[in-house]
Amino acid sequence: MRIRYTLLFILVSVLFTSYSCFADNLTYEDFTYTILADDSVEISKYIGSDEEVTIPAMIEDRIVTSIGSAAFNHNETLSGIDIPETVIYIGDHAFSECTSLKSVTLPDLLFYLGELVFQGCTQLENITLPSSLVHIGMNPFDRCEKLTEINFSEENNYYTVENGVLFDKKETILLAYPGGKQDKSYEVPDSVTEIAYAAFSENNFIEEINLPDSVSTINGNPFCGCLGLKSIHISPLNSFYEVYSDALFDIHNRELIAYLWNSENESYTVPGGTRSIGQESFYKHKELKSIDLPKTLISIKDAAFAECGLKEIDIPENVTGIGNNAFSSCNELESVIFPSGLSWIGNYAFFECPVLSAAEFPETLVSIGEGAFLQCKGLTELVFPESLHFIGSYAFLECTGIKTIDFPSKLFSIGGGAFYGIEDLKVTAEPGSLGEEWAKQNNVPVEHKNVDYLPADMV
Repeated sequence: MRIRYTLLFILVSVLFTSYSCFADNLTYEDFTYTILADDSVEISKYIGSDEEVTIPAMIEDRIVTSIGSAAFNHNETLSGIDIPETVIYIGDHAFSECTSLKSVTLPDLLFYLGELVFQGCTQLENITLPSSLVHIGMNPFDRCEKLTEINFSEENNYYTVENGVLFDKKETILLAYPGGKQDKSYEVPDSVTEIAYAAFSENNFIEEINLPDSVSTINGNPFCGCLGLKSIHISPLNSFYEVYSDALFDIHNRELIAYLWNSENESYTVPGGTRSIGQESFYKHKELKSIDLPKTLISIKDAAFAECGLKEIDIPENVTGIGNNAFSSCNELESVIFPSGLSWIGNYAFFECPVLSAAEFPETLVSIGEGAFLQCKGLTELVFPESLHFIGSYAFLECTGIKTIDFPSKLFSIGGGAFYGIEDLKVTAEPGSLGEEWAKQNNVPVEHKNVDYLPADMV
């Protein structure tokens, strides 16, 4: 989201300056907290198990002004929260995945609401935002499937709500369409030029969306997980986007933004000329078993095929990197053919692909990201190319099927827990290499590779 207000920039800059941490986590009742640089308190984590929770206004004679990032994240027992009027800041993901949370009243002086604050709060039915807000991060109500509308307590200087939908004040940016809003069709206002990331995410009621010619920016796939969405209609005067071959495309960047849910085909051919598969563009399309990617493709973005039903994937030669979570939780994915020019694999790119058994790394690969193949239990051996320099933390954690690893001699870094949970492992590595050092530190048998040494007079 891009909000272009000078005052907002100044306020947020001051906020981040004053809210830098001053003391390590301390404990008060069922809370851990941090003393901030301005001597106020941030709630870092709730460690209790009550269904109804009251956050204190004061701790040790200090004012509680902030709820930190992920402070209540994944608390599945929390059904109600009382936030004191002293709180002016709520961090990213503060209450995300609180699946029992039904009601929350936000403080009248709150001016910062972070990204995805209530993401996945599936029981939250209504929310009233205070007029004091000057910053709202990426859709705070993403995947709130019972939330039917968003309201303001009174007029706000930076945001507005029309028919329960959240916009910036000038209605040029559509920020959040409630997940429980039951209208089957929606016409985006003519004033809108930008649709924010995850704006319509996982609303299962909407079937038809109409975009005006004014829309020039769509961030990621704002319609990901909208299982009822059958059609997107775009004004013929719009020169930025088009719907073609069951998908929404960015014309200028030749990017496939969103594969629509009106197709139940098990296979799909991405049109020739497409250069990029956009973020979350095929997310949750479990019916999709195979896909043909064009030779023109150069980019596969984050979570592009996450939770798809793909059985195999042949990645075109011009693709040099694979985005974070690109194929995560593809439970039926058996094999991947990597392009010969691939240089990096993103974080959690193939996380939780349990039947993936064939993955031959190309000789150009430099980096394997954090958790890239975590819980890929079908892998049996790893032969890394000599080009590989970095293996991220947890990259192959719990890949229990792996029995042998062939480490390259030029490896610079092996992240913590990269091969944790693998038993009866055998390693091949060069003498004095990082691979040999790792094997010795982890009590893994190591076999030396054959190395041709130069005669002493030629060194």
